[in-house]
Amino acid sequence: MKITKLVAILTVITLVLIATAPVGCKKDKVRGCTDPASLNFNPEAEEDDGSCVYPTDPGTSTTELKSLSVTTAPVMNGTIDASWANCQKLTGTGVVPNINDFVWFTGENYSFTLRSMHDATDIYFLAEWNDPSDSKSREGWYFDAGDNLWKQQNKFPISATDKWYEDKFAMMWPTASTDMTTWNASTCFSTCHAVNSPPYSTFNKHYMPTGEVNDFWHWKRVRTGNPFSNQFDDQKVIGITDLANPTLTEVKDGGRASDTKTEGGYMDNIQTLTITGTSTSVEVPKYIIPSATDYYWITADEIANGTAVLITAVDANGVLAYSTGTIDPALGGFEMNTGLKRAPSIYTNGPFVGSRGDITAYSNHTGTGWVLEFKRSLITSDIINDVQFDLTKEYMFGLGIFENAAIAHGIKPNLKLKF
Repeated sequence: MKITKLVAILTVITLVLIATAPVGCKKDKVRGCTDPASLNFNPEAEEDDGSCVYPTDPGTSTTELKSLSVTTAPVMNGTIDASWANCQKLTGTGVVPNINDFVWFTGENYSFTLRSMHDATDIYFLAEWNDPSDSKSREGWYFDAGDNLWKQQNKFPISATDKWYEDKFAMMWPTASTDMTTWNASTCFSTCHAVNSPPYSTFNKHYMPTGEVNDFWHWKRVRTGNPFSNQFDDQKVIGITDLANPTLTEVKDGGRASDTKTEGGYMDNIQTLTITGTSTSVEVPKYIIPSATDYYWITADEIANGTAVLITAVDANGVLAYSTGTIDPALGGFEMNTGLKRAPSIYTNGPFVGSRGDITAYSNHTGTGWVLEFKRSLITSDIINDVQFDLTKEYMFGLGIFENAAIAHGIKPNLKLKF
């Protein structure tokens, strides 16, 4: 009888220990998961007691980007929220190649990480890359006292220390018309810098074979990455109708073009005026904010409320006139590259509306590099000029990173997006 009781007691103790002991699969759980949506985990994996699955290490790749399927979108604000921890990382380095286009930048390299997720309607990306400074000084207006002329900073550097431009980030994708055999073999290299004969120069040689289109996503720190726009410039690379007889636009742009817009976007802050008392025409800024320093764009609101003034005249000494005053460059502040009063090269009318504004983007410079979050609908209304993402397919793409450069960029081709 005593043995029976002892066995019974031991049995109860054993059952209690088994019931309360950690089970192997429980090592992957965490109690108190009050916001499972923030982890983008699978609700079916949640335990009956409310515990939820720890996100497993999603891994890294140097060739493939796996887009995670989620039901809750990330917060798009340029700050990395917790949901991105569940996404696999594509890592790599974009290297500036040794070609004539990229003189003074050749050999520079930029390490990057790219992540992606998607839901039923949109695809989201998080790009990070190293960059020591937030470059915004793009073709700013300065005064050349030797020539008594207003000029813009060099677009293309003439020395290793003459690098003044905006930071940029770009991706290229195939569309329905792209020859996939050629594209999949070399991605963005199949469209750029391929022709070096008159009337073209390799500085702007980007074009597809006649009848084909590539989708070109172009984030520009000043022109579209300003806080009043927060977009990529949704552009395209197209064929040139007749290589032997191109239009002036084709010569200028080399096959690059923009998707359509109905309103919004940026405008060049430039106009031509006749020097007072002469017949000589010169280019000067269209708008200036007289009291401002260290500014890189002008907004439509600043123009409307009079903060930015319209320049109406210029004299032989470069003094600019506006409705209620003048701006005399001899007083200082408009020196090339360094003057803090230099005027911006663009003014913005806000975000693009239409196909050109399909890609929303939010950026943040951390002091050592860029964080760029962006999203686009999986399917857009512009089926000819945009890549249309089918979750059953894979997509080869290439990317470019521009560090304070107009055209020179670190290139990483032959990457693959998988869903």
